[in-house]
Amino acid sequence: MRAKDKHKILKKVDKLVEYNKTLEKFRGSSKYLFDKILRECNKLVDEIDISDCSFEEHEALGEYKKLINSPEYDADLIKKKLDVFFQQIQEENETYRILFLPYKYSMWDSFESIFEAAKEDENCEVYVMPIPYYDKDQGGNFTEMHDESGSYPDDIGSISWQDNQVDEIDPDVIFIHNPYDGNNRVTSIHPKYYTNKLVCKDRVVIYVPYYVSYTEDKEAVVTMGGAEFYADYVITQSEWYKKRFEQLIDDYKRTNDERNDLIVFYDNGNKFIVLGNPKYDKIRSLTKYEYPLRDDWKEKLLDASGNKKFTVLLDTTFEVLTKGRGKTLKKVEEVIGFFEKQKDFALIWRPHPLIKPTLRNMCPELIPTYVKLVDRCKKLENCIFDDTNDMHTAMAWSDAFMGKYGSMIELYRVAKKPTIMLEISEKTNFEPDGKYDERDLQTKVSDCRVIREKDYGLGNLIDFSMKYHKNEEKNVIKLTDGKKIYDFAIKSAKLKMK
Repeated sequence: MRAKDKHKILKKVDKLVEYNKTLEKFRGSSKYLFDKILRECNKLVDEIDISDCSFEEHEALGEYKKLINSPEYDADLIKKKLDVFFQQIQEENETYRILFLPYKYSMWDSFESIFEAAKEDENCEVYVMPIPYYDKDQGGNFTEMHDESGSYPDDIGSISWQDNQVDEIDPDVIFIHNPYDGNNRVTSIHPKYYTNKLVCKDRVVIYVPYYVSYTEDKEAVVTMGGAEFYADYVITQSEWYKKRFEQLIDDYKRTNDERNDLIVFYDNGNKFIVLGNPKYDKIRSLTKYEYPLRDDWKEKLLDASGNKKFTVLLDTTFEVLTKGRGKTLKKVEEVIGFFEKQKDFALIWRPHPLIKPTLRNMCPELIPTYVKLVDRCKKLENCIFDDTNDMHTAMAWSDAFMGKYGSMIELYRVAKKPTIMLEISEKTNFEPDGKYDERDLQTKVSDCRVIREKDYGLGNLIDFSMKYHKNEEKNVIKLTDGKKIYDFAIKSAKLKMK
């Protein structure tokens, strides 16, 4: 039985118990009040009767109804019959309905382990409904619509947004991972899925960020897209993030009168919850065998004997590009130039999926240089330009990482492989001088810590990365972040039903 229906029935039974006491009180003293309460009892029974009850429950409720309408009113027998019905409903398993609303398949990993936990629960009905999104022009107008529904694997069992409505599905919990609603200058999900249109008194809306961030960087910035105000809960990767979100809310309360009422109305007193992120689960369990190489990738990552070359993953986020602008592209050019000369090495360059529209809207003067670098990368026999929907192939097959800001540097460190924070404004030194403590660097990487170009020089870090061997943990079973988030969601749904 749907938990929602069960709780509604039990509330009505509680009210019937109170009505029975009143009927007993007025049975011999006030026919008017007795008949009035009896009508309310019959009305409640009829409301329950159309709910999703079993045959035995319908039968018990029917006997109760006959007894309260019988001329020979027997209060003890009535109470017993109602107790039987109450016990039957109490023993019903509670089922919950969960709806995921992803919009980009490349971001599905921020839901995946939650989805897996929900699928393992026999008392959960799971729906995945990928929703469309639009590009925006410089005036903020919608242009091209994108629908990535066809990108999802068949075993997810996604349903069509065109054939289904959220209210018809009637979920107990909705998971979202787009925080911007209509506030992003580059893209927008379909307006009918904006968070303020999803929140409802009898469901829980949970925002799980599609990103994680490396928060040890002093330049790390936390912003709120808008969905955080409306959602019942926001899942945060760490206490650091929770505190920043709470500080932002306090800042809005002090400085933005227009949002004060909105913030107060949707504040449940415990909106920001530290439970990690499913993206971490994905990286912790990542293996090359799950992501076999395409033929064109094999040609660039494998040598003539079929052995994998030492491979580095280069990430460029639109944050580092908009902050560093020409200096960032110069850095990319230097890295590509280095790998062009190292035929025994390989490079995978993976820019953020939204880098092109971001450049078009925010710094169009960089587009010619960017396009030239992309073309150069594609033509090299040991370089891959990765613009696929899934970053995990690149992460699984690379041996080390270079980048700055964004989700990938935070995620890659969890893989316990060398994760290098680049320096954008300084000229790159690719020459190793051997002046580094290999054991110290080994410990840092094993402890999931980022290592910095400015501390060692890029040449030394590449040299170390070639020697690094990851210590594999065997037979270690840990509670996933996704399972923790799912358990929290069910607990929250139960609380909202009370």
